[in-house]
Amino acid sequence: MQATIFKKKLQGMFRNMGNKMPIPLFQRTLYRLSDAQIGQNVEVRSDAKLGKGVIIGDNVIIGSHTLLNNVIIGDNSMIEYGVIVLGCDDNTIKIGKHTYIGIYAVLEGLGGLEVGDYVHIAGPSVGIWTHTSVYQCLRGIELTSHTSRDIAPVKIENNTWIGGKVTIYPGVTVGHHSVILPNSVVNEDVPPYSMVGGVPAEMKKRIVIEGDRVEFRDLEE
Repeated sequence: MQATIFKKKLQGMFRNMGNKMPIPLFQRTLYRLSDAQIGQNVEVRSDAKLGKGVIIGDNVIIGSHTLLNNVIIGDNSMIEYGVIVLGCDDNTIKIGKHTYIGIYAVLEGLGGLEVGDYVHIAGPSVGIWTHTSVYQCLRGIELTSHTSRDIAPVKIENNTWIGGKVTIYPGVTVGHHSVILPNSVVNEDVPPYSMVGGVPAEMKKRIVIEGDRVEFRDLEE
């Protein structure tokens, strides 16, 4: 009985260590064989899948059950549980340094996607899309006809905070030092130093930063 309890505790300890330890040598070798380039002090948690064209900087955390393909991730960033980041051969997704991608986010980069430094994308379930199949669907074009999909790049500039369950449409640029409120749909560019929200998103506040002080001011001020 005591031996069984000890065995279960030991198994649990190693499971927890497996989620937190740096990448072991054999696992790092497999990632290198799959074309992934991994920096120093990188933590890849259980069941994360690194596809082709993946470049990870130093001191990065990759959460469990993530899927990465054709993406460059800057130093000191964190990709949370269940995130999907899908670039393509022609357009590699770029994620900056000190950037956080929250749980279950989907970043699709067919049309080109760039996420800056010090960007925080909250969880859950933010969707950033660089293509749409709306017109393909409405015109009754075959699903296999990828050339019928409309694509446009998305850029998220530095120091941007994006709330949970936000959807960002193709062709949008989100300006630096901006805030997108949760549950918003962004289909137009967001100016720098702006707070936007709603469906579709519209201006709510101006953001004023003076030294360490941040203020959200009414549009009339």
